[in-house]
Amino acid sequence: MKARFSLQLGLTLVLFFLVQTAFAQNGIFEIRAGYLNPKDAKGGLMLGGTFGTAVDEAVDIGVGFDIFHNSYSDETAVATDDNNNGLDTKTYVTSVDYTRTLIPLNLVVNVKLPAGRYFGYIIRGGIGYQFLISKEKNYELDKTETRKFGGLGLQAGAGLYYHVGSRSTVTADLFFNSCKVSRSIDSAVRGLPTTERVDLTGIGFRLGVIIDMR
Repeated sequence: MKARFSLQLGLTLVLFFLVQTAFAQNGIFEIRAGYLNPKDAKGGLMLGGTFGTAVDEAVDIGVGFDIFHNSYSDETAVATDDNNNGLDTKTYVTSVDYTRTLIPLNLVVNVKLPAGRYFGYIIRGGIGYQFLISKEKNYELDKTETRKFGGLGLQAGAGLYYHVGSRSTVTADLFFNSCKVSRSIDSAVRGLPTTERVDLTGIGFRLGVIIDMR
């Protein structure tokens, strides 16, 4: 299972960077940061970028990547101390630590709709494959487990852009991520194939800078 996931991720990354290299020769690059709130996981920060090429003044196509990451814990308050110095403290016990890492890789299309000389609207669309790596450290059971998921995904967004220079453009948009990742597990029910699924569908926002390097 782990070997198949690693091979799948490796081949996808190789294909992604080969296509990215072809697009990058025509010189459009975007770097962005934002926040995503998936349905079956807690929200977290997302960083990413796009390498692309301009079809014309309004349309760009390229390949995009993002890294979504968050960490959190299951904690329980077990005691409260009232100190004489006016500082009250609480003691917490951590039962489980969680770490989630999501890597979406997409073919993307950006369409700019000018509303003025320097600004306008931007519409985004993307399709690709998304990888989820979930790690849980259970202190009560003294057990660590890493689960790896994958699945096809779609992204769509809309927002604003503003030309700040002859080669640089600032963007801000809301986006919708639609993806359900899954993995097969060994513990079958009555001999039937068993699959775990995680719904990563959610809404987010991001800010970016597009640099035209042609």
